Amino acid sequence: MSFTEHRLKLILDMLKQQQRVNVKELADQLQVSQESIRRDLKELETRGYARRVYGGAVVDQHESDQPFAERLRVGAREKARIGEAAASLVKDGMKIFIDTGTTTIACLRHLENRKDLTVVSNSIAVASHFFTAPETSVRVLGGRMRSDYQATYGHETVAALKEHFFDLAIIAISAIHIERGFMDFGEDEAVLRRIARTQAKKSVIVADSSKFGRLGSIHTLGLNEIDAVITSGVIGREFSDQFSQSNVEVIHA
Repeated sequence: MSFTEHRLKLILDMLKQQQRVNVKELADQLQVSQESIRRDLKELETRGYARRVYGGAVVDQHESDQPFAERLRVGAREKARIGEAAASLVKDGMKIFIDTGTTTIACLRHLENRKDLTVVSNSIAVASHFFTAPETSVRVLGGRMRSDYQATYGHETVAALKEHFFDLAIIAISAIHIERGFMDFGEDEAVLRRIARTQAKKSVIVADSSKFGRLGSIHTLGLNEIDAVITSGVIGREFSDQFSQSNVEVIHA
């Protein structure tokens, strides 16, 4: 076993024990440069063992692997702040697309008092929220039901979405990678999100801090292809610089 492979094994063992590792602490402990540790973490991410985050890495657990109800509870406070910030962009009389996802759902309770609002979504969870909100007109996109997302997908959903135009699209995302852009783990989600972006006058990505630095399996959008990103907490300087250069507004919730 090479020295690098031995170091990767040590880092992976620490990740499994602690769930999170820090670049500086690893560099000090293993007596190598921080740049070497960053390369190691990138390699572990490529192999699917870790997910890089600001300052280090965490064990990679795909949110989609968890039951929907459990995903709603993960980072609930952070998602609530992001949801409130996203809802503040919605004005009376708008027609909006709300993507499926636990972060987009967090904005719903802040929309209940909007007047003459039209909501279009492929999410059954989004639609059901408005059962007691007669002021809101809701359109549910047809298609194949996926219980793991409580949403519809497939060619019928795509065709239905293309018939609509929006003032605003509130879009979820699975991963945000500095080199590969906004990413997902499923092709169905990626396709719908691309279309929603093109059908909207303004598109915003809602993403909690865990999504930054994460590597998905499918490229969804370039980092410069949306109008704004709503998040909370600190994001890496590399992301801030990239968004600034692309005139993408970063809204901190």
